[in-house]
Amino acid sequence: MHIRASVFSPRRAVHGIAMALTLSWFTAAQAQSCTPDSVARECLQQRSQDEFQSVDDELNRTYQKILKSLSRPRDEYVDYPALKVKFVAAQRQWIRFLDNECSAWYLINEAGADRDLDLLTCQIDRTRDRTRELNAWLKQVSHD
Repeated sequence: MHIRASVFSPRRAVHGIAMALTLSWFTAAQAQSCTPDSVARECLQQRSQDEFQSVDDELNRTYQKILKSLSRPRDEYVDYPALKVKFVAAQRQWIRFLDNECSAWYLINEAGADRDLDLLTCQIDRTRDRTRELNAWLKQVSHD
């Protein structure tokens, strides 16, 4: 079973929707012409998408490290197989939370011109928060 793909598909769907909305109003050529200090909406959007991809990649790397650490037999102190099942379920719940939370931010701002940026900002912030939480998990399971 490839846990990563099944766990992160809902978030990727929301991200895909945001990308589709964005791509409908600017081209890849416009995005490539963005300078680092540009405040043009399409440039801000592209930088936010790049940032989200970066923080999402970091989250996925951390998650995979935890899964690897939890992939061991039960010992006298910890039932690792049971812990792994609970951990994967918690991550799936977090993904649902992320989707619902950020979709709500999108809806509350859906009439605004920056709604796509608001969605991405929410995804970036929540993903960073979760990565910090996962790093705490990693520290805990790595000490065992």
